[in-house]
Amino acid sequence: MLIFTTKLNKKKLLALVIGFFILAGAVILLWPHKEEGTPVSSMGSLEGAGNYLQSLGYELEKEPVRQEDITLPETFDSVYEEYNSLQKECGFDLSPYKGKNLKLYTYRLTNYPGEPEAMADVLVKGEKVVGGSVYSAALDGFMHGLRPVSEGGNSSSNR
Repeated sequence: MLIFTTKLNKKKLLALVIGFFILAGAVILLWPHKEEGTPVSSMGSLEGAGNYLQSLGYELEKEPVRQEDITLPETFDSVYEEYNSLQKECGFDLSPYKGKNLKLYTYRLTNYPGEPEAMADVLVKGEKVVGGSVYSAALDGFMHGLRPVSEGGNSSSNR
């Protein structure tokens, strides 16, 4: 059995307090942070996704056309890389969500200029919008990020 004794003086006490704060700081810096994204709403993901689209100026049908759980692949192929480039143009990045489960909400837009069949996909992780797109499924359709075209969204990506 090993016994260790020491006398606690001001110098040792100060060193102990400084060591504690260094350790606490390291824990705070290294602790996993919440995933980045745009807050959806405290009402829940479904209502929040629709509210988010409305905040961008889109008018939409109240209920989504589709809502499902999806899992992004662990490794992005060229299609996902191109889609992620589209996301990055709007301030999103799907890279941190590789292999993660997301909610996908698809809404029919009712005010897209010149396109009666425009749709919007919103990708949600927890309570955060992490990506999405606006598109037309027509043969000569289009796709761009969630930002409206008038705000600099890219509408040159054809399907």
